[in-house]
Amino acid sequence: MDRTGRTIAALALSVAAVALVGCSQGPAPSPGPSIPPGITAPPPTPVGEPEPEPAPEPESSLPAEIAGVDTSGWTQVAVPSGAATFRIPPDWSTAEQADGLAVLRADGERQLALVEGASRGDGRCVDGAGTAVSWRTLPLERQPVQVPGASGEIAFGAVALQLGGQWIVSVGLLPNAEAQSPRCPIANVVDTSEGAISFASEVLPTGSGPGAPWAVGSLEAAQGYVGTEEFATIRAILMSLELLPQG
Repeated sequence: MDRTGRTIAALALSVAAVALVGCSQGPAPSPGPSIPPGITAPPPTPVGEPEPEPAPEPESSLPAEIAGVDTSGWTQVAVPSGAATFRIPPDWSTAEQADGLAVLRADGERQLALVEGASRGDGRCVDGAGTAVSWRTLPLERQPVQVPGASGEIAFGAVALQLGGQWIVSVGLLPNAEAQSPRCPIANVVDTSEGAISFASEVLPTGSGPGAPWAVGSLEAAQGYVGTEEFATIRAILMSLELLPQG
């Protein structure tokens, strides 16, 4: 073999050696598991905020039986301000209003209201239109009520009130002397260390507006209502009022 042949042979051997070395190297390692085409990886599961626990039902120091009614299965309700609490039957409800809570019967009709910052009015006896009218009253029932935190002796009072030609039933908490000898205007208002409150059918009964359900057709209708189961329920609701100490 001449010099040119030997050079070509040596070059061929070098190329073959390089090719063998290249063939001996394996594929590059995969950086991690791959997801087959067409499949989307699920998003990370978000960590949700824990649900707030329901507010505990306010405690009561009153017995289960109030004015002959068993209230052991009733709901204890606190007013938004935290100033007071009372009980309602399980199928009754409450609705917030600007100055307190309205108490609604099972069918949704407003029956009572707890009003904070209640006013006794200007002393005039007027109807729902604000017109001065003739009046007369007849006490239907009175029961003393212990309300720690209230000023003076308090009573539950039910009164038949005639304004002009309209008879109205008024039920509520008020000073005992006023429940015993009611005069118009009837002010279902109790003084407390935190201000005046009303827990009643109406603060100043007129049998109109929110108090329209308390307008009745006659004195006999007012007297007959006192013997009903609903009257006993409403009396127990009103007498379940408890004032809460304020910090």
